[in-house]
Amino acid sequence: MPTHIKALKCPQCGSTRATKISEDHYRCDSCSTEFFLDSDDITIHHKVETKPAPNTFLRRLLLIILAPAAFFSLITIGLIVWGSSREGNSEKGSGEEHISYACERLMAFSSTAGRPIVVLCGAARRDGSTGDWDHAKGFMYFFDGETYEVIKKLELPDVTGSVNVTDARQFEDGTYYVVLNKKRLFAIDRSTLDVKEIHGEDYKLPEFSEGFGKLALYFHEYGDALEVETNLGKKFVYYPIANKLYTDQSIFKAYEDKLPAPQLRTHFTFSEQMTGSDYKDEQIQLVRYQTLEQLGYPRRTPHFGWENDRHSYYPKKIFVSQYFVEESRLQSYEDFTPGAYYFSPTVLYESDDQILISFKPTAAADAKKMLRCLDAQTGQVLWSCSEGLEDFDFCLGVARFSGGYVLVDYSRSWLISREGKVKTCVDIHSRFR
Repeated sequence: MPTHIKALKCPQCGSTRATKISEDHYRCDSCSTEFFLDSDDITIHHKVETKPAPNTFLRRLLLIILAPAAFFSLITIGLIVWGSSREGNSEKGSGEEHISYACERLMAFSSTAGRPIVVLCGAARRDGSTGDWDHAKGFMYFFDGETYEVIKKLELPDVTGSVNVTDARQFEDGTYYVVLNKKRLFAIDRSTLDVKEIHGEDYKLPEFSEGFGKLALYFHEYGDALEVETNLGKKFVYYPIANKLYTDQSIFKAYEDKLPAPQLRTHFTFSEQMTGSDYKDEQIQLVRYQTLEQLGYPRRTPHFGWENDRHSYYPKKIFVSQYFVEESRLQSYEDFTPGAYYFSPTVLYESDDQILISFKPTAAADAKKMLRCLDAQTGQVLWSCSEGLEDFDFCLGVARFSGGYVLVDYSRSWLISREGKVKTCVDIHSRFR
């Protein structure tokens, strides 16, 4: 049977463009339909293989479902990260951002380990608390005076409302006493930095059984004593180391008591320019003097200064009155730095080997105070310091340590090196504003 040649057409789309895959087997170049050629009767068998069209409805449905899920997943992750960051910041700033502070004067002393300690006392309240400062809590923060790191934080839960540091001083037995609000007595252990409140009944004296109504540290020149007014209105002066109690009048006769075991002690003080004296223009002297004393018992700091002896029939020029000689049990005295000039001077610290003083070098109204460290045995000037003390006017506490000195005023702390250089001056209060 003769073969008739015909043009091959795709049975699906009619295109004549086809690619031969094998004998009598073709694929349409236009629609990819595969077809076969039967040579007997020119019968074409075709096999349709079309690419599946994307299901638009399903795709849109999938996007609608997944898009919100992805969005909320991102939000959740963001909240977790932000929340963790905020929690850390809140913890870090809990003492600065979420608590308000009312800071009092600074205090300073040396720990039993020889470290300089700076103490900040005051009241703290959480922001948003009711009743202004009525519900504030007292606190004491202890700083290393060299590094300014916080060593210890203590809350005084029984001290509420406003806090005032009435007085603070270290007694000769090493106990550091702090009086708050003119009636609360606290003792700081210089080894552990623990704070303990002392009540009237703790001294086991019948006079104090009714408790403290008013309290202060007695004048330093009379020794280490408490000035007490009980809740019954009785007034006393109490020496806790010696356990000696005096009325507010009998204390002035305490020097007449015989000391059980007196010792010769050396101290330093500056003479005074006596008001109304004929010698008020006399040069101020740094005086080294010796008295008979006993640890913890009443004592008296003598007053030196040129004046006329008012108790003598024939007035004469004297440097110390007989009254102070007897009251202080004075044994000897001397001008420790002859020829030196001092204006507005103060003895800040004394020990067996060093004394630290502050003074103005001239009488000028704008003269700034400076520091000077002297050998306590020879009077030799170890160092003098004026740079870095532009704002230094008064001192409320001194701590000596192996690296030098730490001095504090109401809000600032100065670190002075052993060579007499101001290394740092830090405003402690500014950390709590």
